[in-house]
Amino acid sequence: MRNVVWVTLMLILSLPCHSQSLFPAHKRALIDSMINTWHDHGIFNGGITILQKGQVVYQRSAGYANFETGMPNTDTTRFNLASVSKPFTAIAVLQLVHKNKLKLSDALVQYLPDFPYPAVTIEQLLSHTSGLPEADQFEKPYITAHPSEILSDRKIYEDLVALKPPPLAAAGEKHFYNNLNFILLAMLVEKVTGTPFASYMQQNIFRKAGMKSTYVRMRTSPNTARYFLPTFYDTVFQHVDSVTNRKIYTDYALGGTQGDNNVITTLRDMVLFDNALDSGKLLPPQLIKQMYQPVKLVDGTNFFTGGKKTYTLGWNVNEKNALGQFAVWHDGSLVGLTTMLFKNLTDDITYIMYENRNVPDFFRRYLAISNVVDKGVPSSVPLKRSLVREYGVMLVQKGSHQAACRFNELKADTGWYFYEHEMNELGYQLLLKSGIKNHVELALEAFRMNTLLFPGSANVYDSYAEALMAAELHEEAVSMYKKSLSLNPRNEMAKRNIQRLMNK
Repeated sequence: MRNVVWVTLMLILSLPCHSQSLFPAHKRALIDSMINTWHDHGIFNGGITILQKGQVVYQRSAGYANFETGMPNTDTTRFNLASVSKPFTAIAVLQLVHKNKLKLSDALVQYLPDFPYPAVTIEQLLSHTSGLPEADQFEKPYITAHPSEILSDRKIYEDLVALKPPPLAAAGEKHFYNNLNFILLAMLVEKVTGTPFASYMQQNIFRKAGMKSTYVRMRTSPNTARYFLPTFYDTVFQHVDSVTNRKIYTDYALGGTQGDNNVITTLRDMVLFDNALDSGKLLPPQLIKQMYQPVKLVDGTNFFTGGKKTYTLGWNVNEKNALGQFAVWHDGSLVGLTTMLFKNLTDDITYIMYENRNVPDFFRRYLAISNVVDKGVPSSVPLKRSLVREYGVMLVQKGSHQAACRFNELKADTGWYFYEHEMNELGYQLLLKSGIKNHVELALEAFRMNTLLFPGSANVYDSYAEALMAAELHEEAVSMYKKSLSLNPRNEMAKRNIQRLMNK
């Protein structure tokens, strides 16, 4: 009998637990209260897990994994990590470094001989300092001509080799966050190991960590459910995969890539990953340390984005944040999805969080939770509604005059917010939505409104000019491009468009 009790006790102790000693009840209650409030206001639909010293001290899920079936979010709900997939790819590359299969200083062309940028190194790909062009730019003509095609990593690489688009900067000169870097790293892993990227990840990361519910999604495989408001004039959240107009969101054609994206996992598996990483199961300590260290640019200086913040080998790093913590993290987003993996290495606290329905202020909600953990009090998260969405619905349904009146009526109300980028996006959504009567005129009205609201922004005039040009109001377009240039003289596209319009 004693042996049975002892075995039972050991099994209980081995399970992830909500440790009372590490995480006091009042903090848990405060976070619960915040999440309840956010969920009641429709601004939290997902899950969060907090670990301290490797133990789960808080886990909470809310809302639905699938609204159509009523399936709730839990810690076993699968979700796409989006760009939080990048640290996994970085670990795979560093495993090959550890096995002496490659060196970080190696040029990629050593492994992919037809790669047209011979100076680019593996370290520069990992740190986004390669200066390479962006796939969503050089693939734009092909995507426009083939809007229903989901591009493979191989297709993107072949187009890169064939087109040889100019780089954004010389290799190692500057930092430009660019998904193409990690697409190329996935191809590098395949080339060096002779194994499909998904299989390598399964065998060498997921299996080692015990992540039985995690896998790399194939290009045309079903995605996890996620929800969004397709436009700023829609009122009903839709399942992303139910939208037939692919142009309505931008990550469809490039949504099947690997290396930068498409690790599918669960909160429970991410706990196993965090423990496996910290315990040295995936990488030896010296390589983990190197993974978090700043990289040097070609001029010999360490790259920092400001203060002690930098992007290292697959991670954002802050060597000393406002609380004196050494923190490493990555976030990710797709249409209808936002993710976060944040590791406070100083206090050995990890936050894993996702939301599978697009609502604003995801990072404010994360910061509110982390402030409870760090300080015992939350930061504020406004429970406001988007005035641009209210305006957009009125604009389409009632016309410009009633929409403007409604906007002016509510703009001083503290229950509403409005952002420049949202109004700009509304304008572009209307400009492209040919199924709406007078959609170009409505788009022009949204862009015009934005210039009045944000007169110091070069971008709002540039966007207004683009819409005026589409409406063949050339004189007015030139005027707005000139205004944009007065605020941002480096706008080369504006210069080219002015020249083109004046030559008509």
